[in-house]
Amino acid sequence: MIKRLSHASFGSRDLARTIGFYQSLLGCKIAHEFRNSAGELYGVFLYCGNGTFLEFFNETEPKPASGLFRHICFETDDIEAEAARFRAAGHQLEIRRGRTDQILQFFVHDPDEIMIEFQQHDEKSVLLSYVTGGRG
Repeated sequence: MIKRLSHASFGSRDLARTIGFYQSLLGCKIAHEFRNSAGELYGVFLYCGNGTFLEFFNETEPKPASGLFRHICFETDDIEAEAARFRAAGHQLEIRRGRTDQILQFFVHDPDEIMIEFQQHDEKSVLLSYVTGGRG
């Protein structure tokens, strides 16, 4: 049985900038650094909480995207506070409800244009019982 999503892995054109974005705006912490034999940093595991990680590697020549990736999503208990943090950093966003699932959500992009969704489940969320242990 699957416990949870362990990590998602991405390339980064500027690893230091990417690390800074996820540390300052999402509160992620470096859990592991990938270094070559010369000691040069070429990748990181960033800890997101609850046993979940994001993995980033330097990509000096980004590989073509498959066209099927859409976004990553983080659940939050306070979507207004998350939105305020991103607005203060210059991001334009709108909190809205999903058309059919009614989940509170907003979207931003990281420095490499990876789309990030933030969502909060409340009494209108169709998936609330799944995240509170009622089903699934």
